[in-house]
Amino acid sequence: MENYQRALIGRMVEHLDLYVSGRTSLPKLVEDLRGLFEASDPHELEIRDSFQWLWGDLDAESELRTQPWAPAGAADDDRLARAIRELRLWAT
Repeated sequence: MENYQRALIGRMVEHLDLYVSGRTSLPKLVEDLRGLFEASDPHELEIRDSFQWLWGDLDAESELRTQPWAPAGAADDDRLARAIRELRLWAT
């Protein structure tokens, strides 16, 4: 992985911090993380798969909190916290 790719992925931590501090919404965080990942364009399948797996958990939690089709009570705060924690570890 190139340095510019590492830098873009490392910026994900800033966006996670913005969400945790309440300065951005969960849907915006999901969008921003995807954008940074796509901009970094890693070619290694292991990196792509690991991000997709972790990001998918975050995206699913966001949908359970924001989509009208989501059943009441389906969102899980512990699952969201775990997704954020794991994405932070992955980005660092």
